[in-house]
Amino acid sequence: MLTILYVDDDHMLLDIGKLYLERSGNIHVDILDSGKEALEKIRTTKYDAIISDYQMPEMDGILFLKAVRAEHPALPFIIFTGKGREDVVIEALNNGADHYLQKGGEPKAQFAELIHNIERSVERKRTHDTIIHLSRLNAVLSSTNRAVIRIRDRRALLKEACRIAVEEGKFLMAWIGIVDQHTHAVIPVAACGYEDGYLSNLSISVDNIPQGTGLTGTAIREGHLVISNDIASDPRMAKYREQAEKRGYRSSASIPLYCDDRIMGAMRFYSGEKNFFNDKEIELLEFLAGDISFALEYIDSEKP
Repeated sequence: MLTILYVDDDHMLLDIGKLYLERSGNIHVDILDSGKEALEKIRTTKYDAIISDYQMPEMDGILFLKAVRAEHPALPFIIFTGKGREDVVIEALNNGADHYLQKGGEPKAQFAELIHNIERSVERKRTHDTIIHLSRLNAVLSSTNRAVIRIRDRRALLKEACRIAVEEGKFLMAWIGIVDQHTHAVIPVAACGYEDGYLSNLSISVDNIPQGTGLTGTAIREGHLVISNDIASDPRMAKYREQAEKRGYRSSASIPLYCDDRIMGAMRFYSGEKNFFNDKEIELLEFLAGDISFALEYIDSEKP
């Protein structure tokens, strides 16, 4: 389901547009009649695309577009207006509009074209985002491999792996926890990024008890990567949801780390984007965990 913000000072057209767009079954539409109000709405609500009229009081469609682009450079933006002057079209496209569609004509055909433009713009952005995500994760994998080669101290390696995940992978925060074999608690031993006391609130066990049913406890106990692509609605994150939201964590993944064929802990990643982790990201994170695990085994084998 795509979530769209439609901005126009013509209330009748807003109602008609919302009706036609939502009939597609794949689009939810919020409507506003002011660019200034829309800017405030965008700061608190995530949208897949914006549709805007051009001629509006206080802030016209081009000024609104410029303001959106200053904060959201890649958010799909479609100018949908009765103004068809060539100079308006050129200005809209030069300032980053994805499409320009003129009002008028038979409504069914017109809104079918608008839906097509929305879907095409959103798909293009998702493809672009995927390329960026994979590029970042490949950089993390490459840099971690170099760290594995040069670092021969376990704690230093774990700290460096977290730093690389944040600085090169652009995760908001990453941490690594080691299992205490006596208490079965997971103890954070390395972290980087916007943590702001978050780790001090954690109480994680690898046992099948309430403290062990979150992402990290489950990943270690069951021996596989565990993800939450929507922390705000994930019951496994209920205990930490409020603190996670305060720090902008919207999705997370936890992957077990091995040493001598035994799970010794896990690495945890937090992204500011909802639905960040897909099959490609998961595959790269599994490679990353494998490389770190290999390095830990090698470090242990060198001990006298």
